[in-house]
Amino acid sequence: MNKHNSHSIDIHSHCQFHLQFEFVGMVVYKSIYSKVEYSYEESENVKESRVHVAIKDIEMFKGFSNLELAKLLGKLEKIEMPVGSSLFEQGEFGDSMYLIKTGKIELFSKTQEGTHQSLAFLYEGDTLGEMALLTDEPRSATAVAAVDSVLYHIDRETFDRLIVEQGQISAYFIRLLSQRLVMTNERLQASKEAKAHWLEKELEQLPKPLVKFLFWLACLPRVNDALITYAFQFDFDENVKAYPILQQFIHIDDTKAPWLQLRAEFAQELRNIFPRHYAYVDQQAWAEEAAAFYEAQEEWSSVVDIYASRGEWGRVLDVVERAEGALPESDPRLQEIGHALRRCPEALLVESYEILMFYVRYCVEHAPEAGLSVIEATLDKQGAVYAAQQLVTIYEWGADLCHKLERKQLALEYLQLAEATALSQSGSSQPQRSEERIYGLAKQMLARRKSQLLAEKAGRLGQRSRLLGFAAVILAVLSMLGFHYVEPVAGLSRHGMDFIGIGLAAVILWIVNIMPDYIVALGMVMLWVLGGLVEPQVALSGFASPTWLYMIFIMAMSAVITKSGFLYRFSLHALKRFPSHYRGQLWGIVAGGIILNPMIPSSSAKVSLGVPIAQTLSESMGFGARSHGAAGLGLAAMIFYGFTAPFVLTGSYTNVLAYGLVALSAPISWVQWFFYALPGFLIFSGVLLAILFMMFRNTSAAKPISSEVLNEQLRLLGPLSREERIAVSTVLGCIIMMVLQPLHGIDSAWIMLVGFAVLVISGVLDRPTMASGIDWTFLLFLGVAFSFSAATNELGLVEALSAFLGEHMGIFISSPYYFLAAVIVLSFVVTLIVRDDPAVILLVTALLPLAQKVGIHPWILVFVVLLSTDPFFFAYQSPTYLTAYYSSEGKSFSHRQGQKIALGYGLAVLLLAIVCVPYWKWLGLIQ
Repeated sequence: MNKHNSHSIDIHSHCQFHLQFEFVGMVVYKSIYSKVEYSYEESENVKESRVHVAIKDIEMFKGFSNLELAKLLGKLEKIEMPVGSSLFEQGEFGDSMYLIKTGKIELFSKTQEGTHQSLAFLYEGDTLGEMALLTDEPRSATAVAAVDSVLYHIDRETFDRLIVEQGQISAYFIRLLSQRLVMTNERLQASKEAKAHWLEKELEQLPKPLVKFLFWLACLPRVNDALITYAFQFDFDENVKAYPILQQFIHIDDTKAPWLQLRAEFAQELRNIFPRHYAYVDQQAWAEEAAAFYEAQEEWSSVVDIYASRGEWGRVLDVVERAEGALPESDPRLQEIGHALRRCPEALLVESYEILMFYVRYCVEHAPEAGLSVIEATLDKQGAVYAAQQLVTIYEWGADLCHKLERKQLALEYLQLAEATALSQSGSSQPQRSEERIYGLAKQMLARRKSQLLAEKAGRLGQRSRLLGFAAVILAVLSMLGFHYVEPVAGLSRHGMDFIGIGLAAVILWIVNIMPDYIVALGMVMLWVLGGLVEPQVALSGFASPTWLYMIFIMAMSAVITKSGFLYRFSLHALKRFPSHYRGQLWGIVAGGIILNPMIPSSSAKVSLGVPIAQTLSESMGFGARSHGAAGLGLAAMIFYGFTAPFVLTGSYTNVLAYGLVALSAPISWVQWFFYALPGFLIFSGVLLAILFMMFRNTSAAKPISSEVLNEQLRLLGPLSREERIAVSTVLGCIIMMVLQPLHGIDSAWIMLVGFAVLVISGVLDRPTMASGIDWTFLLFLGVAFSFSAATNELGLVEALSAFLGEHMGIFISSPYYFLAAVIVLSFVVTLIVRDDPAVILLVTALLPLAQKVGIHPWILVFVVLLSTDPFFFAYQSPTYLTAYYSSEGKSFSHRQGQKIALGYGLAVLLLAIVCVPYWKWLGLIQ
């Protein structure tokens, strides 16, 4: 075949054909224009056979975990539609979509005469209205309940959030749009009698061998001269010269000669009338013959095209495996094969690791969006298909694709998943089980970190800069040099002065936050030892204390409980047992926070659970973002999930850190802490609840929480898993043993060690959980903090500081009331500059000698400092507040609403400290 042959065209016939096609096409286009959004072609009898479907069976939510579905269900509004009622009208603006839970919806279009024409019926599990959200166009049909129906309503805000947060939802709509585009094209290409009649007339002008040749071409995606000669024993160019009409049917790609194919507008029409001339077995025989011919010629891409055009994807994938081994990587035919695979169902592509890798390599260069889609489909079933090492590679490919698409944050998340999976493979004693859970674990960890990172960023006093860092380092060095060369004061030794200079330098670096806190702390230890201030065993003594081990064990238990999903389950049960109106659910949030408080030793982790639950509740009740109802529930969750931590020993890591600074001189048990703090908790809760009820009085829900929704959420979570049962039993057992400590006398650290061992031996606490769930950098910081107390005693700083403060602060040591009020105010002021754990260490260390002079037990000082170092008069002061705010994306409450509660918080702390003085005196904690 001469690829440069222009093949002069029969202009009259060609134009006549296209004019007829355009006329018919316009008729078809107008008839289906209003049906694009609702093109459902499932047969009536199949639809009628559907049974009631659960939300997890709806195609849109495939790939969601049960926990994600349970959370989503709380945000959906359930609508009951009696038969004959209208859901929306054609031409209306669409700001929501619907999922059919039960019933049947009929879709109508309005004709030019004003009558309604039925388009389709939709049944359980179907969605409708989503195209209006995607395109911002008016409704293209009217929806009416054909029977009594129940639907889930998704508003635009929830829809947009799902699109952003859930990659599988985006992929679903990409597939949906693609499917509907294909269906539209099929309608546009549908055979009309006029087309068929015209085509038959044209074929009558050709001899039978050429008619057969055209039908043969219609069955194959493309052919070359060699195949034509093999199948028909004639020369194509000679037949074109004899019958120029052939040229209007044939397309020759000059860039890929000697390949030719039927023009697209004829191929489908010829296939439509194929049964009038030949049997389907002929079509199959022709395709098999052509595939065998190309396979013998090792034209693998042509073989793939033939099978792909027939939808025989199993055979396609077999050919791909052979072709990949037979062709060099640079062969352009591999690119053609990759292009053909874009039509292959994703479920088949992910069944073979080799096929998946071949396709993803193609996508990285030519179709990154398609590659990312198949990676996401792969991860939906990764536990059942791939080994951990293969998963590492898949995550790395996901990162490459995201990088190609400039989705840098998602690329980072994929790399973190790869790292976590590699870690599980390197040391897990239960690799199969770990593989099944690793993705969920890492995804949960990343979601939790998102709000924490936002909180950390908002909590900085200023933006990091080289100039600020340089100035801080210079100031820290000057601090150490100044205290080293100045004459000792207040009875301090030279080493004592150096110790204060190093400590002040550490505080400066903590304030500007130019490097991690634990690096500053370890540097401080290094300077103690290198400067000869204390011996290494004293400088590192904190790492040998039982309290430090206790922190490791309690962090491990916290990680297991958080990962298991039990916290969310428990919160739903708590809400279910309270009235469904606004105040009832607020009390449910309060109760849930109180009960969970001793189980999770992290305020940030608890508020990142509680505030989103409150936000979901407020949405279900019809409250808008930052409305009185949303703010009341959100702030109640923030207070009782996060700010009640100081009232129990295991409520926060910082509790253990703070009391670890003084524990050697005044040890205390879990139950003692609880009873010492109980009156204060009652005062604190009463004040803040009174403020909440007063601020948001007369608040009522547009619709109460449906018990059915809560039941459905719990049903989605299923029964308690083995992991949940073991984790909860272990934690409760440890708490009970600590409560009974006065009877058995076993230290809390060894009780927690037994619980830790149970979790490890049972496999509930695996290596990935230990690596990602335990904050090892915080433990480094904590060990130094515990060593700080030993170092101050070694250098005699406690006695010197006690004498100095006693001389200059006599007014505050004259009364415990004055002293505690001064501690609270001082703590509020200090947190304007130094926040979180460094502030606690600084205040407890500095004020302990003064508290001893007043006759106040160290626990009271620690307790009051803990309450006073987490105020949120200004948002940046409190990591707990910022985590609560960002965990709901700022939709639960505004900063202004938060500041009003902050004033109440300050008042509650001051009031409880003053009111509890007589109680503490009665217990002998104040002399």
